[in-house]
Amino acid sequence: MSAISAMAAFSGGLADLIEQVMPNAVAIRGDQGADSWTAGSGFVLDDACHVVTNNHVVDQPDGFTWTAAIHGYPTQPIRILGRDPLTDLAVVELSEPHESALVLRDRPVRLGEFVLALGNPLGDYPESVSVGIVSGLSRQLQAAQHERPLQRLIQTDAAVNPGNSGGPLVDLDGTVVGVNTMIRDDAQGMAFAVPAATVARVVPQLIAEGRVVRSALGIAVHTRDAEVDGRTAKREIVTRVRDADSPFQPGDVVISLAGQGIDGHAALFDLLDAALIGKQTPVEVVRDGKRVAFDVVPGRLEERK
Repeated sequence: MSAISAMAAFSGGLADLIEQVMPNAVAIRGDQGADSWTAGSGFVLDDACHVVTNNHVVDQPDGFTWTAAIHGYPTQPIRILGRDPLTDLAVVELSEPHESALVLRDRPVRLGEFVLALGNPLGDYPESVSVGIVSGLSRQLQAAQHERPLQRLIQTDAAVNPGNSGGPLVDLDGTVVGVNTMIRDDAQGMAFAVPAATVARVVPQLIAEGRVVRSALGIAVHTRDAEVDGRTAKREIVTRVRDADSPFQPGDVVISLAGQGIDGHAALFDLLDAALIGKQTPVEVVRDGKRVAFDVVPGRLEERK
C-alpha cells in the first residue's frame, strides 16, 4: 500500500470512528437570565440517561436552568444527580432516553496512543473533535477550584479549549479513556483528562448516592523524598496532626495503610474510602529511621477537615 493510500485509509477510518462516537457527545449549557450562562461537555454513559461531565461544569449557584444538546436530537432539560469535587466528576440525567452510549476502557492507556477529544469548545462549537496522542501519564495537577490535586491524569496534545470540559477522550476503538478536564494556560498543547479507571470507581457512587463518601486519618501530608530501608523515593510525610490523641506524629513517613503500600498521594487517597470509616486499621510509618506500627480508626472526611 502506498503512503497516500495508507493515509486515505487512516483518514476514512477516523471519519467512521467519529460518526460512531459523536452521537454520544453531549453539549451542556446552564442559563441564569439573559446574560448569565455557562457551558461544557459530557458523554452518554449508559441506557439509563446518565451523562458524565466535570464537577466544575455544573458547580454553579442555584437558579441555573440546565439543558443538553446531542447530535440529531432536540435540546432537552437535564438534572444534576451527583458531584465529586475531589475528582472533578459529575453525573447529570437526561430527560429523554438515548439509544446508544460510550464504553469506559478497562485497561490503561499507553504513551503515544492516538486519541480524540470530543466536546463543545467555547460553548459555541458543539460536535467538535480534535486528534492527538497520549503525551503523558499519571500527571498530578492542582487547580484553583480543586480542593486536592487531581491524580493520575492523562496528558494529551489533542486541542482542548474552555467548553471541552467534561467531554470524552476516546481511543481508536471508540472507548473512553478519560474525561477532558483542564488545560495549562501557560503552555501550548497540554491538556489533561481524568482517567477512565477513576470514572469507573466514582460515577456509580454518584449515581447511587449523589456524592462520594471518603474516610480520613486526621492528618495533612506532603510528598517529598524520604529514605526507607536504604532507598530514597517520593513518600507521603505527615506535616500536621489534627487530633491531639492521634498516634501519628509530624515527620512520620507513611509506608502502608490497611496492609497496602503507599507510594504517593494517589495510592493513599484511593485507600481512604468509606469502608474504613470507624474501622480499626493498621498503619506503618518510618519515624526517626525506625519502622513503627499502630492502629488508627479513620473518620469521615467531612468531619476531619
